[in-house]
Amino acid sequence: MENRNHKFRRQQFLTVDRWLIRLATIAVVLLLTVQTLLLSSDARKYLSLVDKLEGDQITSPAIMYAADIPWPNPAKEMNVVNKVVTRSIRTLRPSQNITIRMINPPASDDVIVTVNGETGGRFGKGNVELTVYDGDYIEIDAAKIKTPVQFIINTHPGNIVNPVDGIMLESKNNIIVVGKVVFKH
Repeated sequence: MENRNHKFRRQQFLTVDRWLIRLATIAVVLLLTVQTLLLSSDARKYLSLVDKLEGDQITSPAIMYAADIPWPNPAKEMNVVNKVVTRSIRTLRPSQNITIRMINPPASDDVIVTVNGETGGRFGKGNVELTVYDGDYIEIDAAKIKTPVQFIINTHPGNIVNPVDGIMLESKNNIIVVGKVVFKH
C-alpha cells in the first residue's frame, strides 16, 4: 500500500514539474516577445505604463538650441550673431500660433509663460500669443500668485494635436505644465 502511495506522489510531482517547465518556457518566450516589441515606439505607447503616465519623451534637436548657450564673453558681437542665426533656423520649421488666455484672475504681470525654458510672454494684458514649433515644451509659471489661477489654451485652426484646443488648466501657486507641442503629420 505504501509503495502505491509513493508511486502516486512521484507521478503527481512529475506532472506538476512538467507543467512548471512549460509555464516557465512560455513566460520566457512571452517576455522576450514583449521586450522586442518595446523597441518600436508605436508598440511602446500601448505596452509601457511609464509612457502612458509620463507622456511623450521630449526630444529636440540639439543643433537648434546649441547657440543659446552663452559664450565666455557675452559682450562679443559673435554671441548676438549666433543667436540670430539660430532663430532664423527655427523659422524654417513649420510653426503655429497658440493663444493662452488668463481667466481667473483676469491679468497679472507675475505670471509668465515659458517655451523651451525661455520666457515667451507675461499675462499683463490677460493673454499671450505664442508662435510655437513641433516639439516645443510650454509651461506657465504661476508660482507667485497665491490664489487659484485658470487658463484656457486656444490653438488657432491648424494642425496642432497637443495641446488640445479649448483646454482649461487650473493651479494654485505652482508651475502649470502645458506640455509638448505636437503637430499633425
